[in-house]
Amino acid sequence: MRRLEGESSRDKKDTTGAGRTVVLAFGRWEGTGVRMRNEPGESLKRFDCPVYGVQRIINGKYKLRILWDLQHGSRRYGEIRKKLLTGISGTKAVTPRVLSRELKSLLELDLLKRTDHQVLPRKVEYELTALGQSLVPVIAAMHKWGVRHLVRESVLRKLGLLAERKAVAP
Repeated sequence: MRRLEGESSRDKKDTTGAGRTVVLAFGRWEGTGVRMRNEPGESLKRFDCPVYGVQRIINGKYKLRILWDLQHGSRRYGEIRKKLLTGISGTKAVTPRVLSRELKSLLELDLLKRTDHQVLPRKVEYELTALGQSLVPVIAAMHKWGVRHLVRESVLRKLGLLAERKAVAP
């Protein structure tokens, strides 16, 4: 087992790994292992298990929904933020810090491309890369399964995905 950088035998009580960096042969994991650094040109082919690899890449509060929402073209930061608020009851705001972290992570994984148009007021757009676009069919399959098994019938009727129930006369 590889030791964490800066870890001594006295650190056994700290089981979270917070604040330390794990350096592995396939890349760099910070803190609790949630963030990955993808150096330019570094391949995503660094996992032994494909399911675990996909889970690590799309792990995050908003990553899947960001990828799904960008499938039809580029969007600005504010548009992404507004889109994330639709469809979730009880969500009042997506904090800028959390959204920025998710976008940065997707950029580092080469799933998104960021374009700064160098104009005032500032205009920055995000769009899927070819690699990010290749995930859309996977997310579409998850969407289809979710519609079939997770979404309430009342919501499906409202969206026009389910026929109105006809009242049965006694």
